[in-house]
Amino acid sequence: MTALPGEELGAAWRAALADHRVVPLDAAGCACPSQAVLDATVAHLRREAQVGGYAAEAEVAPVLERVRARLGELVGLDAAAVVLAPNATVAFTTLLAAWPLPGSARVATLASEYESNRLALHALAERHQIELVALPTDDAGRLCLDGVEDCLRRGVDLVTFPVVASQRGVVQPAADAVALAHRHGVRILLDVAQAAGHVPLAYMGADGYVGTARKWLRGPRGSGWLAAAPAVAAELTGGEAAVAARVGLAVALDELAAAGVDAVSGRIAALGATARAALDGVGGWRAQEPIDEPSGIVTLAHPTLDPVRTAAALLEAGIATTAIPRSRAPADLVDSVLRVSLHAYCEPADLERLEFSLRR
Repeated sequence: MTALPGEELGAAWRAALADHRVVPLDAAGCACPSQAVLDATVAHLRREAQVGGYAAEAEVAPVLERVRARLGELVGLDAAAVVLAPNATVAFTTLLAAWPLPGSARVATLASEYESNRLALHALAERHQIELVALPTDDAGRLCLDGVEDCLRRGVDLVTFPVVASQRGVVQPAADAVALAHRHGVRILLDVAQAAGHVPLAYMGADGYVGTARKWLRGPRGSGWLAAAPAVAAELTGGEAAVAARVGLAVALDELAAAGVDAVSGRIAALGATARAALDGVGGWRAQEPIDEPSGIVTLAHPTLDPVRTAAALLEAGIATTAIPRSRAPADLVDSVLRVSLHAYCEPADLERLEFSLRR
């Protein structure tokens, strides 16, 4: 395989991983943290044991403020716009409940919407007589901007969709969709759980964002976040939290900032394209995204093999991937898929091991 961009970055992040025993091809599920992230998380848990949770939290108040500032930088907003939450689902439902929607509103979204978000939208629709409108896409699941504009002309009060879906490695033209929505006076909420730390977001200009720590940001599980206008965000603060996870996230965000979002996303995109070219057709598996899609998520479909069993067999062989059953995204998937998701710390040798295993 040819050399990829960001080789020095990739090697440094690979060397700094907390564990090297499994081939790490599941960044879209839980990316691998660095040893520094793990150490910071554990150190805070020990400090809680020493002085109690509230005293320990007070001590790291500047660290938590840095988390908000770093997350704000990712989406082009100030720290005051950011609220920390237990996970992306809580962030989405909290922000959606606080969104100023008129009676009998129309909310437009995608078939690729994350299932827990879709359930929240349907619950909101049932409670408040809100109409859910499907945004048009092409065969790859990508937004058709002309169709989006037609939808906006017919009247929509809110647009919400994932910039990158969990089960489909297509990067949506979110900035163009935001511009269209704003041209029609419509606000837009973006789910960036699979996009933050994966693709650049600071130029999007959306009205709200929701995300998580455990995926491309490489933070611990148990931490999510949302960003919105400060007047809205100020009403959503408070609540119990896994503070140690947020302390670990602070370190992960510092690592991302030091590497540079563009450098990280550029390497991820190159790894994704390399993976599709290498894996498409191997053992009968076919890549579901365009080869050069600027995404580290690669989904593979097979005419007869079960992705769930395949993912389990791969893990036994020391390769971490994820199976996405059709039931997880019934509005979007025709068949179940095997998801391979590569972060900047991945390397061509990882793909060679995966290719060998898929051929068996």
